[in-house]
Amino acid sequence: MNSFGFLLLGGSMFILLLLIFAGLFAGGLYLMRSGSQAGQLNGGRRSFLKGGSSDHALFFGIQLVVQIYGGDELRAKLARLIEAEDNTDSAQEKRRFIKSVASLLSENRYAWEYGFWDYQGDADTAISNFNQWRNEIEASMATEADELGAEVDRLHRYSDQKEYLIVSLLLLLDNREEPVADDVGEYQFRPTYAQLTQSFRQTVAGINESAYWKADTFEALLEALRALDPRVIERDGIYVYPGTEQDGLSSFDLLSDEGWKYLTDHSFRLS
Repeated sequence: MNSFGFLLLGGSMFILLLLIFAGLFAGGLYLMRSGSQAGQLNGGRRSFLKGGSSDHALFFGIQLVVQIYGGDELRAKLARLIEAEDNTDSAQEKRRFIKSVASLLSENRYAWEYGFWDYQGDADTAISNFNQWRNEIEASMATEADELGAEVDRLHRYSDQKEYLIVSLLLLLDNREEPVADDVGEYQFRPTYAQLTQSFRQTVAGINESAYWKADTFEALLEALRALDPRVIERDGIYVYPGTEQDGLSSFDLLSDEGWKYLTDHSFRLS
């Protein structure tokens, strides 16, 4: 082969190598890009441990199905607390309200039948979950005067037998790395919202997955709520279902309606 043939062959090999390296480089960019995007969405309850820039809001929701044995004492106590809390917006009153509700639920631990809780550390998911919980609960409850009749609300109901109450408490928490606004002392020395939520976050982080649905876990979560600084509460809601003292919720209602399955799947009697 003459020298021109060697040059031609060498040039072809060179171009081929360039194409191979270019392909590898492009593949490397794709892998790096895919890797950088993986896991950005909240993958579960413990995603808050990853940190990052999307944890400025936290969601916590807890629901308890409580036996009332045909009485109305628990509902009446909760109603008084809610009515008193509606009259003030101060942090101290909010602290007393949260502590009172959590304590009242803990006092009735002997009557807990089912329970559910959720925690989200990704801000977008946290805000979405808070709004979803609130909208779905409010849509399922008869709360206005023209909705409250003598007949049983048949959306989730089959009888008016008074066996259970479902108490739902939901919170949207401010978790920003910024000093709280209403504190004494110089601004740069004030605690941040994230520092005030740290103890609550640590409580959730310390719960083993095998213990998620045990009564002791719900007790620990209520205890953590009692210790929570109310200044981090951006939004909150408490709902008691059924919504009126004339109404009732029976075991048949709970077990016959597929809509309650996420609750009835987690029985304290079986955990």
